[in-house]
Order: sequence, then C-alpha cells, then structure tokens
Amino acid sequence: MKHIFKLKYALSLALLCITFSCDDVLVNEDPNGVVIDELQPEVILPGAFTVPSATLMTTMNDLGNTMIATWSGNAQQVQAPYFTEFQYQLSTDFYSGIWDNLMARTGNLTQIIVNDYSSNYDYFKGASKIYRAFYFQYLVDLYGDIPFTDIHQRGDLLFPEYDNQVNVYIALINDVNDAIDQIQNTDANTAVDMGSNDVIMGGNMNMWIKFGNTLKLRMLLRISDVAPSNPDLQTVLNTEFASLNNAEFIGFGENVTINPGYSDEVDRMNPFAETFGYAAGEFGNTANETFSNLRAGPTTFLVEFLNGSTNGVADSRLQRLYAPRAGQAAIQGNTQGGGDQPSRIGPGLLSSPQQDGYIMTASESLFLQSEAVFKGLLSSGNAKGLFESAILSSFIRLGVDTDDVYPLGHPLEGELNPETTPELAANAYINASSNVNKIGWDGSTDKLEAIITQKWIDLGGTNGAETWIEYTRTGYPSNMPLPDITNRPNRPLRLLYPTSEYTGNSANVSVYNQTVDTAFDLPVFWDVD
Repeated sequence: MKHIFKLKYALSLALLCITFSCDDVLVNEDPNGVVIDELQPEVILPGAFTVPSATLMTTMNDLGNTMIATWSGNAQQVQAPYFTEFQYQLSTDFYSGIWDNLMARTGNLTQIIVNDYSSNYDYFKGASKIYRAFYFQYLVDLYGDIPFTDIHQRGDLLFPEYDNQVNVYIALINDVNDAIDQIQNTDANTAVDMGSNDVIMGGNMNMWIKFGNTLKLRMLLRISDVAPSNPDLQTVLNTEFASLNNAEFIGFGENVTINPGYSDEVDRMNPFAETFGYAAGEFGNTANETFSNLRAGPTTFLVEFLNGSTNGVADSRLQRLYAPRAGQAAIQGNTQGGGDQPSRIGPGLLSSPQQDGYIMTASESLFLQSEAVFKGLLSSGNAKGLFESAILSSFIRLGVDTDDVYPLGHPLEGELNPETTPELAANAYINASSNVNKIGWDGSTDKLEAIITQKWIDLGGTNGAETWIEYTRTGYPSNMPLPDITNRPNRPLRLLYPTSEYTGNSANVSVYNQTVDTAFDLPVFWDVD
C-alpha cells in the first residue's frame, strides 16, 4: 500500500524536488499529494537541508538581533522600524513563522530517518538526525515544551501531544549519539554516498560527526547550570562529557555552511542576502536595497563597544559588520526605538547573492570548547588558547582586510591601513584587549563573560537567535540597555506558542494557559537565573 506522508504542518512544507539540480532546489513546490515513499533520499535531501536554513538566516536572525541590543532601526528612512519588537509586543503571531516553518520543514528529514529503503542510506539517515536535532534544540530553547514524540507521523495523528522540554533535550542528545554511531558503524562498502546531494558537507561524513559532537556540546553547556538540581540531567551531563573528551569538534576554519547553488535571481539568492541586502540583479546598488536593509543597522551600544568608546579597544570587525550610509563619515548606531539613522549592514555579513549560508561557525565551536574547558567539563584543551583561536576565526570569517583603518590611539588613527590582514588585525586586537575586563582573557574577572561577549560580537548578524539565547542563559554581555520604547523591566525569555497551534492543535496547547506575561516570567528549563 502506498502511503501519503501526512504532516500536521504540511501547509508550510516546501522544496521537494522531483529532479534535483543546484537551481531546482531553490524553487518552492507544494508536495501535498506526493507519494513521498517512492522518492529516494537523493531527491529529498537537498531541499530538506535547504529550507529550514532560510528561517535560521532570516527570521530567527532578525528576532535575536532585536531582542538584545545588536540591531536598531533606521528611523530616518522607515517609519517606526521594529516598533513591535522594541516595544516587546509579544503575541501568538509574534515571529510565529519560526515555529510554523521549523516544525513543517523538518518533516522531510524525519521521512529520510524513518523510511525503509532497499539500499543502505545510513549516511543520509545519520546526517538527517543531526540536522533535525539542530533545529529542534532551537524550538525548545525558544518555546519550552514542544511536540516531539508525535511529530511527523503517518496517518491521522494530526494533533501531536507536547513533550516535556527536559525529555526532548535528552532525546535530542540520544538522537545525535545514534546518528554518530550509525555513520561510524555502517558498512562503508554498501552505504550510498551523499556526495553533491549533501549541500552542507558535500558528503564528508567526518565533518558530520564533528558537527554532531559540537551540537551535543552546545546542548550540554545549555543544561550545565541546571543539571546539579536534576539527577537525570546530571547523569546525562557526566556521561556525555566523558565521551566528548576524546571527540573531535568543528575546528578552526571548518565553518558549517550551506549553498545549494544560490544565484542573483529572485527566490534563488542566499536568503540572508535576499532579505537584508538588495533586489535581484542590483547587489550593492543602494537605490535598490530591500526593506530590511533599509531598516536594520547597529545599536549605539554595539558601535561604542566596538569603536573603543566603551573599553578603549577599537575592534576592526566593526568595519566589516557595518558600513556608513550616504552622508555618514563613520559608522553610526541608534538606540532601539530612537530617532536616528544607523549605518547599514556591512560587507563581512553581506558579500554577494551567492554567498554561503552559515549554519554553525568555527568560532562558535571554539567558544563552546573554551567554555567547557574553563568549567572543567572537558579535560583536554586550553581554555585561553581556544578563546583566542575563536577570535582569530571570527576575524578571518568576517574578512577584516585592507579596507580597515588604524585604531584609536594610533598616530594614523582613522586612516586606511594598507598592511592589515585578518591574522594581523586579530593578533593586534587580542594583544590590545588581553588585559581588558569583559573582552580579554587575562583581564576578565569572569572568563565566561569574556567568552559570551566575544561570541555576541562574532555571531551578531550571523545567528541572532543564538546570541539572544546565550544572553538569556548567562546575562552577558552585561549592562546591555533595554529599548527606549518598552515599558517592560526585562527582556523576553522565550516566545509564545503560535496562533497555528491554537487553531490546529488547541486541545494540547491550551493546557499551558499562556499569556503575554509568560514570555517574560516563565523561563525555559535551563535558565536558572
């Protein structure tokens, strides 16, 4: 009997391509009614990898950068930019696309994982388990309890029950372990190679194992503060860190990126470039900026933090993260809700319509390792060395180059520095900041604050959701101002369940009795402060 793959969230599911090429994967198609059992993983995989990444690069990025003081709005060109965000007007419709898209668009990954195939597709299944866990961790981090056991089921199970968030985290860690075991122990002689169908790693299974270990490291650090009060979590933490002491992680220069063949055409551009950049065929033409590029820019808090005003150390990554608008002599910020014109997104974030999309950066992995070694959770490695390698990796990824200027205090302060390379710039910054509290290793009274603050600088604009979640977990960077126009005394801790749940799964979601205050008062389980 042929099965139709039914999803509760099927209305949003997209990118199933009957014939795959680098171009075809970027065309949205409605798969409702497709007899998906007959499609091989080679057909499903490119779209299954590509579609959820667009939500990570755009909607989740936008959310995170505005929930903490990274992005401000351009009040000179866009009326009331980010007004809803900066007033903290959270509702069941507020960024609901994150839930709707991730729940639906991981369904094809589940299909690869659970379907029985006549050939050995263990590599496809293992990679799909790791990649699905990556997104479901974010669903827990942003919402708390979520449907997991009952998701993506065949037949008539259209109203999935919610699982306890702690149990989901443990299940995701187990999924990653199962995936790594499946990849390592399959029969390599019969296993079908993912090859070019893998638009993330290009079929490099060792990189998938490293990605899985790094994802697991991130999850374990999330729970590391709450574990001592939960015996089950503490057991998981002890067991998993013991296994990670001999593991390989995403290393220096090993950014996890995706590129299924982005091009300078409508609906085929890199999603970040298409959302926060320019119209198709008009890249770099400021007369054809997208709405989001017109409205988005850095906060005054961020600009002053990086230009040396706050701590006396100029960070040349500022010139890569942002760029002056017409008439601006230097990069300018705005408060969240203020009336000024901030500078625009810069070339380190926005380089071309065809640029790779970032899933996880090498610098994030190195910061995670540094934290784990510093806390004594990993016994191998040098916490300071990993921290400084992460900063160097950040400079290289953002492309600090000859367009950058001499820092404050230099005899040629403000002039172009023709000898700057990412390595030289990073080493100069590391040396200058080493003894400075909150950004340098030696001078920071709280090493965790230095790690998370540097991670915020590195991931701001690349993975805003991660920076907001890490701020919620740690409270760093410290002294971050609230928006000018909010009456709330604190930032949101989470999102509310979306309208789609109340209309399509009301019996299960209604038991939570969420109100707007829930987003501010009820933390996710790992948030112990």
